Amino acid sequence: MSRIQAELEVDETRLMRAWMNRDPDEVRSMVARDCLMLFGTQPPALLDRPSFLAGLDRGLVCKGFRFHEASARKYGSAAWYSGQVDLELKIGASDWSGTFLLTDLWRRGTIKRRWQLAERSIAPTAPGDKLCDAIRALQLWR
Repeated sequence: MSRIQAELEVDETRLMRAWMNRDPDEVRSMVARDCLMLFGTQPPALLDRPSFLAGLDRGLVCKGFRFHEASARKYGSAAWYSGQVDLELKIGASDWSGTFLLTDLWRRGTIKRRWQLAERSIAPTAPGDKLCDAIRALQLWR
């Protein structure tokens, strides 16, 4: 595993635990001021940082998470973290639990030099092996 992937896995876990524990101070320290979160609903929905922080007390509840396959790639002072995650989510009275594709853009802070979440995209995965097998058949490195 690359060093950047190990670093980001620690931060991803820390952020998810802060969300589960509804700890706005910890979330605030890890999420950049200009962060946007895209939820793969139909139609897609955006939350900015203040809305996400307010959502911790207004019904956006993460009750559990489990990461699966993931990869991380560094690009200058930013890095992409992408992977599959099982989430136990509730939004108000609605359950939105399942397996999701998570794609996060992390940036190094200029003052404290810590990674901060700059953008998150989360969408439910589509079941079915046929599409996955068809996409894998296109991979030139196999």
